[in-house]
Amino acid sequence: MGGGNGQKSATARARKQAEAAKAAKGGSQLKHNAAAQSIICATCRQTFLCNSTAAKLKEHSDSKHPKQTFEQCFPGQTAPSAP
Repeated sequence: MGGGNGQKSATARARKQAEAAKAAKGGSQLKHNAAAQSIICATCRQTFLCNSTAAKLKEHSDSKHPKQTFEQCFPGQTAPSAP
């Protein structure tokens, strides 16, 4: 019939070790997400992920900063071409 206190303790200890190893390996995605936010609006200092499209950046500059051009908000980025 098994399942004594010794077995339960050993199982719990093994589970804790597996969780600790997983957490030490990388665990949270938050650090990686923060590092990937490399595009910054020069006007309001809002950050965007490095893989943001030019259309999303253009949308931000048009809605948040209508008096400024795309190049003023995002120097070094290429503006999306008009369809």
